[in-house]
Amino acid sequence: MLLRALTVEGSGIMTTDDAMEATNDVTNSAIEGVQTVTSFFHLPTWFGRLVFIIIAILAMLTAVRIVNNIFRRTIESMEAAGNTNVTLISFARYIILTGIYFIGGVVVISSIPGASDSLTALLASGGIVAVIVGFAAQDTLGNVAGGVMILFFKPFVIGDFVRYDDVTGTIEEITLRHTVIRTPANKRIIIPNGTINGGILENAHYGDKKVCEFFDVGITYESDMEKAIAVLRDEVMKQPLHLDVRTTEAALIDPEVKVEVVELADSAVVLRAWLWAADQNNASALKFSLNRSVKNRFDKEGIEFAYPHITVSK
Repeated sequence: MLLRALTVEGSGIMTTDDAMEATNDVTNSAIEGVQTVTSFFHLPTWFGRLVFIIIAILAMLTAVRIVNNIFRRTIESMEAAGNTNVTLISFARYIILTGIYFIGGVVVISSIPGASDSLTALLASGGIVAVIVGFAAQDTLGNVAGGVMILFFKPFVIGDFVRYDDVTGTIEEITLRHTVIRTPANKRIIIPNGTINGGILENAHYGDKKVCEFFDVGITYESDMEKAIAVLRDEVMKQPLHLDVRTTEAALIDPEVKVEVVELADSAVVLRAWLWAADQNNASALKFSLNRSVKNRFDKEGIEFAYPHITVSK
């Protein structure tokens, strides 16, 4: 059955029927309050009610636009200041908008002769609550609950660079139902909160925004390996986005950039440099810039890049 009692009656714990009745009572009270206030503004003619409905719709849309503008400016200023509470503000925006649409809808329906009584009868029969519970029993409630968990435990916030399954990008928006990820290709990936909250997610900004990327270069066995290591290290240190993450003590004994031989492949000696940057965007830009500078420098120094060769003999 769709509606199941959470526990037997008399156990002291609210059942599903009790929850439905309580929800119904609260909804009815809210609607009756809005209807009472609205009734003072009703005009006796159809034309008067039509004018009032148009004014109510325009007022609702204006309120939505004002709320969106206020929250947008607030979120932008908080993001610029690095305030992680921007996620809470974004979440609150959708709760307020839901309230505005709810009140606006009740005002419009209450202004239509006969519709108000039909709405009250429908609520009294539990029809709307049944629909709400029916959806909640599927995915809706799980997604909303997932959004609340994300809001309070903050595995990620707006502006974080994350990787979820095969999706990589920046958290752009967190709503009551879903999370929006903007990919480097400027595409928006929409993931239900219940799904992303229960999955394994890699967050480059969780705790520490600094990012380490590997930069691998293959040189020929005939090239001067030690010289190539020194040149690669020098080119990394020249990059303005490069970070020196050594402690004061480590700086006395360790080089600024770690470069190691990670593989002796069939046709290449593979060198790896550890690239540190302030965040994922800087790390990507650093890696792209280094591709160009290392290529030019190796050509100048006579260091050969390794690439597959095919020898044909007769």
